[in-house]
Amino acid sequence: MAHERSRYDSTAMIIHWITALLVIFMIIFGEELMEAGEEAEEMGEGFSGSFGPSLHVSIGAAILILTLLRIVWRLTHKAPPYPATMKPYELMASRAVHGLFYILLIAIPVTGWLSFGGFLAEEPAMAAVRVFGAFPVPAAPFVSKDVKELHEIGSNAVMVLAGLHVLAALKHQFLDGDGVFRRMLPL
Repeated sequence: MAHERSRYDSTAMIIHWITALLVIFMIIFGEELMEAGEEAEEMGEGFSGSFGPSLHVSIGAAILILTLLRIVWRLTHKAPPYPATMKPYELMASRAVHGLFYILLIAIPVTGWLSFGGFLAEEPAMAAVRVFGAFPVPAAPFVSKDVKELHEIGSNAVMVLAGLHVLAALKHQFLDGDGVFRRMLPL
């Protein structure tokens, strides 16, 4: 019988940690990036004020792309097994949190894109916002104020999930000592 790996492969780890860093950055600075653009607009700085919103949009797009890549990778590559010592409720919670992460890390960038038209209507100078510095934000099929609220609710939900995820990883590392945390570490 072949030996099962105890860790994710390097591609999964790279996607996970880059996504995690981008999500943490957005949790800390995401709203401020957009507010900086609004403040620059109010001060008549126009184009120069688009840096923050451009960075916000570009990181959101990167998170979306990485999440889609992660899903494809996960569907085509088997995850290492959980330790046999994990309780059924822990397995269920882990799967639920990961599933919600995937949903939110797709929904948040999409709702951000769908709400951008409304933002642009209020802040016309934000037409200078560029995705990855290369092209303007593509026009969304519709504009709705409600979508902005969904974007904000999703952002708050991902903050809670990230906290739960980190706490669970630390619990497994320091209280259980069962190797769950090491599954996503390259060492």
